[in-house]
Amino acid sequence: MKAFKEDRSQQEKIAAFFKEETTYFPNHVLGKAAACILVSISSILLIIPFAEYENDMRMVIVYGFMLYAMGMFSYGTKYASYTEPLTKKVFSISNLTKYLPVSHRQLTIFRIKKVLKPCVIVTAVVVGIRCLYSVAVSGGVSIWDFVLPAAFMIVLPAIVELTRG
Repeated sequence: MKAFKEDRSQQEKIAAFFKEETTYFPNHVLGKAAACILVSISSILLIIPFAEYENDMRMVIVYGFMLYAMGMFSYGTKYASYTEPLTKKVFSISNLTKYLPVSHRQLTIFRIKKVLKPCVIVTAVVVGIRCLYSVAVSGGVSIWDFVLPAAFMIVLPAIVELTRG
């Protein structure tokens, strides 16, 4: 896929930009705090196997996955907005790429990589605990214990980052 080919030099420039501009502005700190709270709540809901919900998937989809998506969206705000130190105005990072020698596509790839790293870790933990719980309670593991968390907890945040401007 040529559309998602990573340019190493541009990725290094973006990483250097975010390393220099990593400050503890309230919107970054609150974004991370909101992400931790929302992902923790949704992970607790998602650890329980689907069989325990007695086929009421609304509970899982509405509360579990949407809280998770909101948490990952909050986490990704650090890579989507920039606060000017002197004026405290918030700007879109996409607007700043006009002044950097990087393309918007490379910035999108960078954001997706940064957001998907914790997504993969959380998904592995949730799926592992779900499988242990499912084996302990019902004596078996369903394919849905793997497919739905992987689909929603990895693909959904990637789509959100792709659509973010």
